[in-house]
Amino acid sequence: MKKIIVLILIIFINNSYANAIEEVILEKNSLDLNYLSNIYYGKVEDKNEISPILRLFSKDGLEFENSKINKIKATFIYSGHLSYGNTNHNGQFLSHDFHTVEPMVSIYFNENKSKFMFDINLTRSLEGYSNWFTQRISQIYFSHQINPNQKIVIGQYGRIPNSFDGSRSTWNQEMVLKSQLGRTLGDSRSVGLKNIGHYKYFDYDIGIYDSTRYMKDFGKGADFTGYFMIKPLANISEKTGELKIGSGYNIGENNISYNIYSFMLGYDYKKFHTHIEYANANGYNAIQESNNDADGFYTLVSYDITPKLTILGRYDIFDYNKHISDDNVSEYTIGISYNIFTNMKLMLNYVRRDCENMPDSNLILFATRFFI
Repeated sequence: MKKIIVLILIIFINNSYANAIEEVILEKNSLDLNYLSNIYYGKVEDKNEISPILRLFSKDGLEFENSKINKIKATFIYSGHLSYGNTNHNGQFLSHDFHTVEPMVSIYFNENKSKFMFDINLTRSLEGYSNWFTQRISQIYFSHQINPNQKIVIGQYGRIPNSFDGSRSTWNQEMVLKSQLGRTLGDSRSVGLKNIGHYKYFDYDIGIYDSTRYMKDFGKGADFTGYFMIKPLANISEKTGELKIGSGYNIGENNISYNIYSFMLGYDYKKFHTHIEYANANGYNAIQESNNDADGFYTLVSYDITPKLTILGRYDIFDYNKHISDDNVSEYTIGISYNIFTNMKLMLNYVRRDCENMPDSNLILFATRFFI
């Protein structure tokens, strides 16, 4: 640990070391986002031309020779939303949300087979969470690659995979908002022990967790979550497209008992992409806990007009309490996504929300997302 602290101090504090190399490079390239994108994706062949600070944020990180630490990698993710909407009988609103301001640091060792990561979202604020620090921690974990296809993880890693849409990262979701089932039943994190596998014909993610979310209050109960996905056309996907069939199950007890199961079907062929998902919950434990029996379904279709420009559409319906009639909420979303650079994109969505027992509404969402 002392060695890690010393290395980080050398990188960030010793200006005579960093600035001497950076002075010329940054003066020329600090405003060239293509240059920064090329650094991140390793397209600058001569690493000696890149300052240690920028190498720290590159795809391969700052590498060390003859050291127990193989490399240190830093990443910064930003996502901001501008929302304009109107609700029948309740007027109009305009708001801006710094959804994600997230620095993270990864330390690799054991020939890059082992990794420690710390990741914090500085803007996260959860209702009912009194601890400023723990509610903002996105990831803090240790992982070890058992073999090329499997790794074990202990700590808070990613989102709990109780549904396909709910478990995806902010960067990987196609639309500004996740589906109703994704953001209601999933999209949450917890500390646990898990095994993750990636194979040609199937993937899986199986784990046992503490049932509290974002380290709010340990010891109230346990949680099991497993997700399994098969890829039956993997051997011929270049000709037929890629087919994915997934299913997840989540069961546990916190202040309530809950279980969720989900099914997903996805297909990608050249420029065309689609996936549908259904989830059913007998109680759920996500950002909020609920005893309600709920279920939801969505289908999303997208088409790449160019390698950078994509158009999308989604139909989404959710029943927040199956024991109450006329409480379904339907959302119709259309949007475009434009990748300015490989690591920066703009998103524009229009959402029509029809509610059976509340006023209907319209929403326009504009999002900027980038990472370095």
